[in-house]
Amino acid sequence: MRRIVEDLIKVPGVIGSLLVGKDGLVVASTLLDEEDAEVLGAMAAAVFGEIDKATRRIGVGTLVDSIIDAKDGSILLLETKDLILVVITQRTVNLGMVKLQMRVAAKRIGEAVPI
Repeated sequence: MRRIVEDLIKVPGVIGSLLVGKDGLVVASTLLDEEDAEVLGAMAAAVFGEIDKATRRIGVGTLVDSIIDAKDGSILLLETKDLILVVITQRTVNLGMVKLQMRVAAKRIGEAVPI
């Protein structure tokens, strides 16, 4: 799993990536500060869960992915199996390229995680 999240930081403009369980526990991370990874993992799981509840409630189905856009960059979330792939980017990143690479990573994760 570590290799998969490490491959994502090779995309220009990506500054960090991690894989977390829906309980917020970090499975793999490229962040140097372990505490930052734990905080981001917990936040990502909570945000993903709440948005998923909201999308179901309003009738558009389960959440697949989400982009949190901030002043200096973005945080992208993508569900894969029972995990959440999280990518942190700079403002100037090509979001389409990042989303494409996240889908490739999600496929690899799906192949690595037993059903």
